[in-house]
This record gives sequence, C-alpha cells and structure tokens, in this order.
Amino acid sequence: MVTIRRCVKEDEPAVLELISGIMSREFKDAATAYPLEDVERISSAYGGIGDAFFVAVTDQNKVVGTVAIKKEDDRVALLRRLFVAPTHRNLQIGKKLITKALEFSREVGYGEVIFKTTSKMSGAIELCKKNGFIQRAHVALGPIELLKFSLNLNPQKG
Repeated sequence: MVTIRRCVKEDEPAVLELISGIMSREFKDAATAYPLEDVERISSAYGGIGDAFFVAVTDQNKVVGTVAIKKEDDRVALLRRLFVAPTHRNLQIGKKLITKALEFSREVGYGEVIFKTTSKMSGAIELCKKNGFIQRAHVALGPIELLKFSLNLNPQKG
C-alpha cells in the first residue's frame, strides 16, 4: 500500500535520488530546463506559507513518488516535481499525488494551479489533462518544447 504524506527531512535524500535518477534516465534533454536546486533543499524551498512537498511512500517507508506546490502569488500556485518511480507506475500513485496537491491548493485558497513541463513528460501531461488542466502555452526552447497548463480551482467564478 502507498500513502501520500508531507515530506520530512529524513525523506530528502531518497527524494533527490528518485528525481535525479528519473531525470537522468528518462529526460536528459530536459535536465537543463529543470535544475535540481529546489530538490537539494526541500525544507527551505518548500517551507514557506502556501508551499508543500508531498511524497508517496510504501509500507516500508520507501519514497516512490513526489509532488510539490509552490506559491507563485496569493492567487496562483505552481504544481512541481510530479514524479513516480518506474517500478510503481500505473498504480494510480500519480493520481493520488495530484489529488493531494490540489486539495492542499484549495485549502490554502489558491484560485489557479499552473503546471509547466516539457513535451517529453507525456505521463505527467496526460495525468494533468485527466485532472482538468488545460494547455495554455507552448514554447520551443532549443531541442525541447516547454508547455504550460493551468487549472481553475474556482470554475464557478470564471
């Protein structure tokens, strides 16, 4: 069984290993667009009011997924660091991570969540689309394409 919870200091080395491993194996071209500084210092990077870093952990407390919310401004949050270990994909972990991140965003009072990614991160793109995110921008940046998706958390208001 996998549980979604807040990242604690003891999780940080495993989070860095998971994300850097996936980036180097699956998304080499995107590595320059997504430096790991925030993952190297999760407590300070995601410790502000309106920020959160969540992990998916197994019963053995092994980190198998991540997602983060970072405050852009009082109304807008950034969905970041959506990763699931290759060994644990297609088990609805990504869906659970996004659900937790969006619950947090609503609780904090954000009206919109933005997700920026590359066209190569097809799993994350499909997951976001299934959760109501709409593509808003597309920019070619050398060999990679950057995409921006957004989700209105208050659809009745606009």
